[in-house]
Amino acid sequence: MITHQRTDNNSYHIDRKNNIFDVIRSRITSKELGSTVIVPYACYNDTFSENGFNGLLSKNYPIVKENFLMLSKQSILGKTQFIEISKDKQYGHSLIIASMICQKNKNKHSRSINYAALCYCMTAISNKCQELKKNSETHKIEIHCPKFGTGFAGGDWKFISFLIDDLWSSIDTYVYFNK
Repeated sequence: MITHQRTDNNSYHIDRKNNIFDVIRSRITSKELGSTVIVPYACYNDTFSENGFNGLLSKNYPIVKENFLMLSKQSILGKTQFIEISKDKQYGHSLIIASMICQKNKNKHSRSINYAALCYCMTAISNKCQELKKNSETHKIEIHCPKFGTGFAGGDWKFISFLIDDLWSSIDTYVYFNK
């Protein structure tokens, strides 16, 4: 049984123990605990970084990098690319990766995360969840994501967590603090 912690200050669950990819596989292939899962991650507008979560993502799902590279020629900050990776034949749960284009290459003195673009991307994900719920009344929709926008991106997690609370509070959201 996978346990998640919800803090009193957040509308999302924090997972410091489990591997996000193991949990995702169990969610889309489970009858009782199953759900469609959207996995958002922050990415640059002009290149696919192999650092951090992006590297793990491309290792587990190479099609994400391939799709991003096809998009990157016309990608703009604030756009979200949704890629359906798989759909469980027995239960109908899908795995959807959401490439949030919200970072731009930076110089050594600035952050690469663009908060306005991040808000657009997170809103697109919220809208996608609502659309999926409307079209599939029997399935749950969940967001499973890494702690995004910090690290190399230079973002402030406290501010990003407020965005999660504001934009995704009506969606079961799980944030993984490990890789």
